[in-house]
Amino acid sequence: MVDLREVSTKVLSIQSHTVHGYVGNRAVTFPLQYLNWDVDVLNTVNFSNHTGYGQVFGTETSAEQLLEIYKGLSVIGVEYDAVMSGYTPNKESLKAVGEICSDIKRKYSNAIWLLDPVMGDEGQLYVDESVVPVYKEILQSGKIDIITPNQFEAELIVGYEIVDKSTLRKALDDLHDKFNIDHVVISSFSSELSSKLKLREDDEPSKNVIYTIVSSKSKTQKEKTMYFKVPKLNSYFTGVGDLFSALLLDRVYKYTHQRQNSGKEAQAQILVDSVAEVLTVMSKVLRITQKMIF
Repeated sequence: MVDLREVSTKVLSIQSHTVHGYVGNRAVTFPLQYLNWDVDVLNTVNFSNHTGYGQVFGTETSAEQLLEIYKGLSVIGVEYDAVMSGYTPNKESLKAVGEICSDIKRKYSNAIWLLDPVMGDEGQLYVDESVVPVYKEILQSGKIDIITPNQFEAELIVGYEIVDKSTLRKALDDLHDKFNIDHVVISSFSSELSSKLKLREDDEPSKNVIYTIVSSKSKTQKEKTMYFKVPKLNSYFTGVGDLFSALLLDRVYKYTHQRQNSGKEAQAQILVDSVAEVLTVMSKVLRITQKMIF
């Protein structure tokens, strides 16, 4: 149970809004509120439904509108403990999102920025392809604390396909070294790659699992990489990545403050512990959802 006497932490969530369905800000707001976060939502789009339906109706929020709304928040003195950025459909709006999040990091050095580069999955783009180089520019700023791409999104960032253990290792190194990201969580891999990945000698390749890779590295800390195998459910879900990122932000923020005197080495373990807990919660949520549908 949440102790209602605790002061809520405050997060700005910059993602999509849909009238129907639970993705983007619609997927993350209530779970974060339940976990004692005061959630401010800045919608990058206002759509009838998510893009998986094949057609959507509604409007995209322009870069000017995003910056104007954030200016209003700044004028009235809103302070943030964290910022989370997700689905942004075009390069102009994404540049504005980068400016907003960078300003929050400048004002509040201890704020956590979790960036979920929502661009697509399984080889299919959800956004205009012009956002890819903008994401690369934002990542190279060195201001992002955690990035949570899926396999396809990680490939778009590094510029090559991840086809085996060797290219996976190279991609993680590039995300750390070329893009200045300390903490990388590749949330999921394609069924094809998951079926042939053998990350440990006693692993048996299987199409019935999904891998999640966690990797941490900084100037003062050697790289630490862990992987998790999660049973694959034979169902189609939406908003899973959004919920995963929100729960991860919550766990990382709280563990960071609980273990703040533990030193740099603890940061990598915080990420591993957080991902382990979040995957457990996600598995239960998806199983309950599956039971309710079928």
